[in-house]
Amino acid sequence: MGKVIAFLRLTRIDHGFMTAFAVFVGAISAKAIKNILEKNVSLVLGITVAILVEMGVFIFNDVFNINEDRINDPDKPLVRGDISLTTAKIVGSFLLAVSLILSLLISLESFLVVYIATITSMLYNIKLKKTGLVGNVIVAFNTALPFYYGSIVVGKVYDEKILIFYTIAFTTALGREIIKGIRDIVGDKKSGVKTLPVILGARTSGIIASIFILIAVALSVLPLYYVKNVIGYLIPVILADILLLFTVVTMIISPTIDNAAKHRKITLLAMFFGILGFAFSNI
Repeated sequence: MGKVIAFLRLTRIDHGFMTAFAVFVGAISAKAIKNILEKNVSLVLGITVAILVEMGVFIFNDVFNINEDRINDPDKPLVRGDISLTTAKIVGSFLLAVSLILSLLISLESFLVVYIATITSMLYNIKLKKTGLVGNVIVAFNTALPFYYGSIVVGKVYDEKILIFYTIAFTTALGREIIKGIRDIVGDKKSGVKTLPVILGARTSGIIASIFILIAVALSVLPLYYVKNVIGYLIPVILADILLLFTVVTMIISPTIDNAAKHRKITLLAMFFGILGFAFSNI
Protein backbone atom coordinates (compact mmCIF):
# COMPACT_ATOMS: atom_id res chain seq x y z
CA MET A 1 0.00 0.00 0.00
CA GLY A 2 2.92 2.31 0.74
CA LYS A 3 4.25 1.81 -2.79
CA VAL A 4 0.83 2.54 -4.28
CA ILE A 5 0.52 5.78 -2.32
CA ALA A 6 4.07 6.77 -3.32
CA PHE A 7 3.26 6.06 -6.97
CA LEU A 8 0.07 8.16 -6.82
CA ARG A 9 2.04 11.01 -5.25
CA LEU A 10 4.72 10.67 -7.92
CA THR A 11 2.16 10.93 -10.73
CA ARG A 12 0.27 13.80 -9.02
CA ILE A 13 -2.95 11.90 -9.61
CA ASP A 14 -5.01 14.85 -8.31
CA HIS A 15 -3.77 16.84 -11.31
CA GLY A 16 -4.69 13.86 -13.47
CA PHE A 17 -8.31 14.00 -12.32
CA MET A 18 -8.43 17.75 -13.00
CA THR A 19 -6.93 17.15 -16.45
CA ALA A 20 -9.54 14.48 -17.18
CA PHE A 21 -12.31 16.80 -16.00
CA ALA A 22 -10.90 19.60 -18.20
CA VAL A 23 -11.07 17.29 -21.25
CA PHE A 24 -14.69 16.46 -20.42
CA VAL A 25 -15.47 20.16 -19.94
CA GLY A 26 -13.84 21.00 -23.28
CA ALA A 27 -16.05 18.38 -24.90
CA ILE A 28 -19.35 19.55 -23.40
CA SER A 29 -18.41 23.20 -24.01
CA ALA A 30 -17.87 22.46 -27.69
CA LYS A 31 -20.97 20.33 -28.21
CA ALA A 32 -24.30 19.71 -26.51
CA ILE A 33 -24.59 16.72 -24.16
CA LYS A 34 -26.83 14.81 -26.58
CA ASN A 35 -24.20 15.13 -29.32
CA ILE A 36 -21.42 14.04 -26.98
CA LEU A 37 -23.21 10.77 -26.24
CA GLU A 38 -22.65 9.87 -29.89
CA LYS A 39 -18.90 10.26 -29.25
CA ASN A 40 -18.83 8.38 -25.93
CA VAL A 41 -16.09 5.94 -26.94
CA SER A 42 -13.85 8.73 -28.22
CA LEU A 43 -14.48 10.77 -25.08
CA VAL A 44 -13.61 7.88 -22.76
CA LEU A 45 -10.46 7.25 -24.78
CA GLY A 46 -9.60 10.96 -24.71
CA ILE A 47 -10.00 11.18 -20.94
CA THR A 48 -7.87 8.07 -20.51
CA VAL A 49 -5.18 9.50 -22.78
CA ALA A 50 -5.14 12.78 -20.84
CA ILE A 51 -4.65 11.00 -17.51
CA LEU A 52 -1.87 8.78 -18.90
CA VAL A 53 -0.01 11.76 -20.38
CA GLU A 54 -0.31 13.68 -17.12
CA MET A 55 0.99 10.73 -15.10
CA GLY A 56 3.91 10.04 -17.44
CA VAL A 57 4.96 13.68 -17.70
CA PHE A 58 4.90 14.22 -13.94
CA ILE A 59 6.93 11.08 -13.33
CA PHE A 60 9.66 12.41 -15.61
CA ASN A 61 9.33 15.85 -14.03
CA ASP A 62 10.43 14.34 -10.72
CA VAL A 63 13.11 12.21 -12.41
CA PHE A 64 14.83 15.22 -13.98
CA ASN A 65 14.03 17.53 -11.04
CA ILE A 66 15.40 15.32 -8.28
CA ASN A 67 18.35 17.57 -7.37
CA GLU A 68 16.12 20.63 -6.91
CA ASP A 69 13.57 18.54 -5.00
CA ARG A 70 16.23 17.47 -2.50
CA ILE A 71 16.23 21.13 -1.44
CA ASN A 72 12.72 22.38 -2.25
CA ASP A 73 10.63 19.26 -1.50
CA PRO A 74 12.61 16.48 0.23
CA ASP A 75 9.45 14.53 1.01
CA LYS A 76 8.85 13.53 -2.62
CA PRO A 77 8.83 9.77 -3.39
CA LEU A 78 11.98 9.70 -5.54
CA VAL A 79 13.96 11.78 -3.04
CA ARG A 80 12.83 9.54 -0.18
CA GLY A 81 13.67 6.42 -2.18
CA ASP A 82 10.11 5.07 -2.05
CA ILE A 83 10.38 4.41 -5.80
CA SER A 84 13.64 3.86 -7.69
CA LEU A 85 14.69 6.08 -10.58
CA THR A 86 14.83 3.05 -12.89
CA THR A 87 11.29 2.02 -12.05
CA ALA A 88 10.07 5.60 -12.51
CA LYS A 89 11.67 5.85 -15.98
CA ILE A 90 10.21 2.52 -17.14
CA VAL A 91 6.69 3.28 -15.92
CA GLY A 92 6.79 6.85 -17.25
CA SER A 93 7.91 5.69 -20.71
CA PHE A 94 5.21 3.01 -20.80
CA LEU A 95 2.43 5.46 -19.88
CA LEU A 96 3.46 7.99 -22.53
CA ALA A 97 3.77 5.31 -25.22
CA VAL A 98 0.31 3.92 -24.47
CA SER A 99 -1.20 7.42 -24.47
CA LEU A 100 0.15 8.08 -27.98
CA ILE A 101 -1.21 4.78 -29.31
CA LEU A 102 -4.67 5.37 -27.82
CA SER A 103 -4.77 8.95 -29.09
CA LEU A 104 -4.25 7.71 -32.65
CA LEU A 105 -7.36 5.52 -32.30
CA ILE A 106 -9.42 8.69 -31.82
CA SER A 107 -8.19 10.79 -34.74
CA LEU A 108 -5.08 12.18 -36.37
CA GLU A 109 -5.77 15.58 -34.78
CA SER A 110 -5.95 13.90 -31.39
CA PHE A 111 -2.58 12.21 -31.95
CA LEU A 112 -0.94 15.47 -33.05
CA VAL A 113 -2.12 17.32 -29.94
CA VAL A 114 -0.94 14.54 -27.63
CA TYR A 115 2.37 14.29 -29.49
CA ILE A 116 2.96 18.05 -29.18
CA ALA A 117 2.01 17.98 -25.49
CA THR A 118 4.35 15.06 -24.83
CA ILE A 119 7.31 16.52 -26.71
CA THR A 120 7.03 20.00 -25.21
CA SER A 121 6.53 18.59 -21.71
CA MET A 122 9.58 16.35 -21.99
CA LEU A 123 11.66 19.23 -23.38
CA TYR A 124 10.58 21.21 -20.34
CA ASN A 125 11.52 18.41 -17.97
CA ILE A 126 14.91 17.82 -19.58
CA LYS A 127 16.07 21.34 -20.46
CA LEU A 128 13.60 24.20 -20.68
CA LYS A 129 12.69 24.36 -16.99
CA LYS A 130 16.03 26.05 -16.47
CA THR A 131 15.22 28.77 -19.01
CA GLY A 132 12.74 30.59 -16.80
CA LEU A 133 9.86 32.26 -18.63
CA VAL A 134 10.08 29.96 -21.68
CA GLY A 135 9.59 26.99 -19.38
CA ASN A 136 6.68 28.73 -17.65
CA VAL A 137 5.01 29.35 -21.02
CA ILE A 138 5.32 25.68 -21.98
CA VAL A 139 3.77 24.55 -18.69
CA ALA A 140 0.91 27.03 -19.09
CA PHE A 141 0.41 25.96 -22.72
CA ASN A 142 0.02 22.32 -21.70
CA THR A 143 -2.04 23.10 -18.60
CA ALA A 144 -4.68 24.78 -20.76
CA LEU A 145 -4.45 22.24 -23.59
CA PRO A 146 -6.99 19.70 -22.17
CA PHE A 147 -9.85 22.13 -22.88
CA TYR A 148 -8.93 22.23 -26.55
CA TYR A 149 -8.22 18.50 -26.59
CA GLY A 150 -11.72 17.78 -25.27
CA SER A 151 -13.15 19.75 -28.17
CA ILE A 152 -11.03 17.78 -30.66
CA VAL A 153 -12.05 14.45 -29.12
CA VAL A 154 -15.70 15.14 -29.97
CA GLY A 155 -14.81 16.27 -33.49
CA LYS A 156 -14.76 20.05 -33.18
CA VAL A 157 -11.32 21.34 -34.16
CA TYR A 158 -12.15 25.07 -33.94
CA ASP A 159 -14.54 26.90 -31.59
CA GLU A 160 -14.28 30.57 -30.51
CA LYS A 161 -15.60 29.89 -27.02
CA ILE A 162 -13.08 27.10 -26.46
CA LEU A 163 -10.31 29.42 -27.65
CA ILE A 164 -11.36 31.97 -25.01
CA PHE A 165 -11.49 29.28 -22.32
CA TYR A 166 -8.03 28.14 -23.39
CA THR A 167 -6.63 31.68 -23.15
CA ILE A 168 -8.12 32.19 -19.68
CA ALA A 169 -6.63 28.92 -18.47
CA PHE A 170 -3.28 29.72 -20.13
CA THR A 171 -2.84 33.15 -18.54
CA THR A 172 -3.94 31.87 -15.13
CA ALA A 173 -1.52 28.95 -15.34
CA LEU A 174 1.31 31.23 -16.47
CA GLY A 175 0.82 33.50 -13.47
CA ARG A 176 0.65 30.44 -11.23
CA GLU A 177 3.92 29.06 -12.60
CA ILE A 178 5.72 32.33 -11.88
CA ILE A 179 4.33 32.22 -8.34
CA LYS A 180 5.68 28.68 -8.03
CA GLY A 181 9.08 30.07 -8.99
CA ILE A 182 8.88 32.48 -6.06
CA ARG A 183 8.14 29.55 -3.76
CA ASP A 184 11.13 27.60 -5.10
CA ILE A 185 13.55 30.53 -5.38
CA VAL A 186 16.05 29.24 -2.80
CA GLY A 187 16.45 25.78 -4.31
CA ASP A 188 16.41 27.13 -7.88
CA LYS A 189 19.25 29.56 -7.10
CA LYS A 190 21.38 26.75 -5.67
CA SER A 191 20.60 24.51 -8.64
CA GLY A 192 21.28 27.17 -11.27
CA VAL A 193 17.67 27.28 -12.53
CA LYS A 194 17.13 30.68 -14.18
CA THR A 195 13.49 31.28 -13.32
CA LEU A 196 11.96 34.75 -13.44
CA PRO A 197 12.14 35.17 -9.64
CA VAL A 198 15.82 34.17 -9.63
CA ILE A 199 16.63 36.71 -12.37
CA LEU A 200 14.29 39.59 -11.44
CA GLY A 201 13.58 38.96 -7.78
CA ALA A 202 10.40 37.99 -5.96
CA ARG A 203 8.73 41.42 -5.97
CA THR A 204 9.04 42.09 -9.71
CA SER A 205 8.04 38.49 -10.47
CA GLY A 206 5.01 38.84 -8.19
CA ILE A 207 3.90 41.87 -10.19
CA ILE A 208 4.39 40.07 -13.52
CA ALA A 209 2.47 37.03 -12.26
CA SER A 210 -0.31 39.34 -11.09
CA ILE A 211 -0.55 40.95 -14.55
CA PHE A 212 -1.13 37.59 -16.22
CA ILE A 213 -3.73 36.65 -13.61
CA LEU A 214 -5.51 40.00 -14.05
CA ILE A 215 -5.66 39.34 -17.80
CA ALA A 216 -7.39 36.02 -17.06
CA VAL A 217 -9.90 37.76 -14.77
CA ALA A 218 -10.63 40.37 -17.44
CA LEU A 219 -11.07 37.71 -20.13
CA SER A 220 -13.55 35.79 -17.97
CA VAL A 221 -16.24 38.28 -19.04
CA LEU A 222 -15.95 37.43 -22.76
CA PRO A 223 -17.59 33.97 -22.68
CA LEU A 224 -20.85 35.61 -21.58
CA TYR A 225 -21.45 36.34 -25.27
CA TYR A 226 -21.29 32.63 -26.10
CA VAL A 227 -22.53 30.59 -23.14
CA LYS A 228 -26.00 29.06 -22.98
CA ASN A 229 -26.22 28.99 -19.19
CA VAL A 230 -25.14 32.45 -17.98
CA ILE A 231 -25.90 31.85 -14.28
CA GLY A 232 -24.23 28.44 -14.33
CA TYR A 233 -21.14 30.04 -15.79
CA LEU A 234 -21.07 33.17 -13.65
CA ILE A 235 -21.40 31.74 -10.13
CA PRO A 236 -18.29 29.53 -10.10
CA VAL A 237 -16.30 31.96 -12.27
CA ILE A 238 -17.01 34.84 -9.87
CA LEU A 239 -15.69 32.66 -7.04
CA ALA A 240 -12.61 31.91 -9.14
CA ASP A 241 -12.08 35.60 -9.90
CA ILE A 242 -12.34 36.52 -6.19
CA LEU A 243 -9.64 33.98 -5.31
CA LEU A 244 -7.45 35.18 -8.17
CA LEU A 245 -7.82 38.84 -7.17
CA PHE A 246 -6.93 37.89 -3.59
CA THR A 247 -3.77 36.28 -4.98
CA VAL A 248 -2.96 39.38 -7.04
CA VAL A 249 -3.20 41.68 -4.02
CA THR A 250 -1.09 39.38 -1.86
CA MET A 251 1.64 38.80 -4.45
CA ILE A 252 1.98 42.54 -5.11
CA ILE A 253 2.05 43.54 -1.44
CA SER A 254 3.96 40.60 0.04
CA PRO A 255 5.53 38.17 -2.47
CA THR A 256 7.19 35.98 0.16
CA ILE A 257 8.04 32.29 -0.19
CA ASP A 258 5.30 31.36 2.31
CA ASN A 259 2.68 33.45 0.51
CA ALA A 260 3.73 32.02 -2.84
CA ALA A 261 3.31 28.48 -1.50
CA LYS A 262 -0.13 29.32 -0.12
CA HIS A 263 -1.39 31.14 -3.19
CA ARG A 264 -0.16 28.47 -5.57
CA LYS A 265 -2.73 26.25 -3.85
CA ILE A 266 -5.35 28.99 -3.87
CA THR A 267 -4.91 29.52 -7.62
CA LEU A 268 -5.36 25.77 -8.14
CA LEU A 269 -8.70 26.03 -6.30
CA ALA A 270 -9.58 29.04 -8.44
CA MET A 271 -8.82 27.04 -11.58
CA PHE A 272 -11.12 24.29 -10.33
CA PHE A 273 -13.97 26.79 -9.92
CA GLY A 274 -13.18 28.14 -13.38
CA ILE A 275 -13.42 24.65 -14.84
CA LEU A 276 -16.82 24.23 -13.16
CA GLY A 277 -17.96 27.47 -14.79
CA PHE A 278 -16.79 26.23 -18.19
CA ALA A 279 -18.62 22.95 -17.55
CA PHE A 280 -21.97 24.55 -16.69
CA SER A 281 -21.74 27.09 -19.51
CA ASN A 282 -23.23 24.79 -22.15
CA ILE A 283 -25.71 22.83 -20.03
